[in-house]
Amino acid sequence: MRSEHYTVSITADRTALTDPARLAAVRRYEILDAPADGQFDTIAVAAAAVCGTPIATVSIVDADRVWFAAAKGLDGVAQVGTEPGLCASAFCAEGSYVVNDAVTDPRTLDHPLVRGELGLRFYAAAPIVTADGHHLGTVTAIDAMPRELTETQTTVLGHLADQVAQHLELRLATIKAVRAERQLRDDAEQRAAAAAELAAQMRAAAAVQATTPHPEHCQLGGTTDCTEPAEIKIADSWGDSAWGCTTHVEEAILNVRSVFIASEELGGLDAYVHRSGKR
Repeated sequence: MRSEHYTVSITADRTALTDPARLAAVRRYEILDAPADGQFDTIAVAAAAVCGTPIATVSIVDADRVWFAAAKGLDGVAQVGTEPGLCASAFCAEGSYVVNDAVTDPRTLDHPLVRGELGLRFYAAAPIVTADGHHLGTVTAIDAMPRELTETQTTVLGHLADQVAQHLELRLATIKAVRAERQLRDDAEQRAAAAAELAAQMRAAAAVQATTPHPEHCQLGGTTDCTEPAEIKIADSWGDSAWGCTTHVEEAILNVRSVFIASEELGGLDAYVHRSGKR
């Protein structure tokens, strides 16, 4: 009969599986169901070689499945269930998790991989833990024969799990860098499009306003008088208006949200005054 401690352990495993913070950590690396790129294959091969087993995996534990980022000796198997006792229990361990003989160990004797065609007997896993303490999965060595690990083998298995965690951090940094670069490119394209549109509007306004009486020089120089010719009239939402050169008009429109070109097409000051009921 299984102990009360084992029942409590199963409950703890299920709680860890579905912890929202842990699942968010799993998803931030965008590794689940990602196309295989071979970066974890060497770790699975190394785990099998170190432990002397025919099967080894790099596993990421989701809420309802264990997905293999890499697997040696499990051709065609991409994922397994989250029945307690193996990966779904090992991933949240604070250190190595070893089952020397699964058919006699109360944690695993009813597990489908033990009772099923695979006939799993030996299982050893080291948890993959992020820098901020989230348990993502395991590096695992598996055999159909019972066996034991030496202290050195257990230590190396832990180092391999640490290597996976480091690979994932590099993956995350690359994802962030690519997205930041894409955002900068998109922002630059949007700014260029906005600048081109504004330039076209300013050219159109200057052509329309060329025959309108206006001051000779720009009125937008601030404390420093601008001697450039006044070409375009602008206004703001308070009803103030001024004539400016193309440089100062562009600066005003880009830097002050309420400023707009006071042309007939865009409404301008006269339309604002009429809307405000000031005439």
